[in-house]
Amino acid sequence: MSFHPDFQSGRKTAREVLADFMSVWETHKKDQIVTIEEFEDYYKDISASIDEDDYFELMIRNAWHIDGGEGWCENTSIKRVLKTNADGSQEVVKVENDMDRNVQNQYAGQGGYGAEL
Repeated sequence: MSFHPDFQSGRKTAREVLADFMSVWETHKKDQIVTIEEFEDYYKDISASIDEDDYFELMIRNAWHIDGGEGWCENTSIKRVLKTNADGSQEVVKVENDMDRNVQNQYAGQGGYGAEL
């Protein structure tokens, strides 16, 4: 929430930003918990407006940073870095759990990883 523009500008508190976010998900019970049923219902509504299953798959994979997919449905949102190995060779690797702040800090030019791609 600390990155939300309304929070940063002081227009809303962290609690208000969270409440706005949760209102999208909590369709059955307003308890600050998103149940599997609420999550599925949300995406059922979204999927109804998307014509192609492949595009829906890509959207879900990219939104939630889920690895996989084939062809144009392959995830493109997972962070990749150029890794320099001990022998000097380099390779592009996907960062597992790239949405985790601790993982993001680890790959910020540290731990043998070089350029961010």
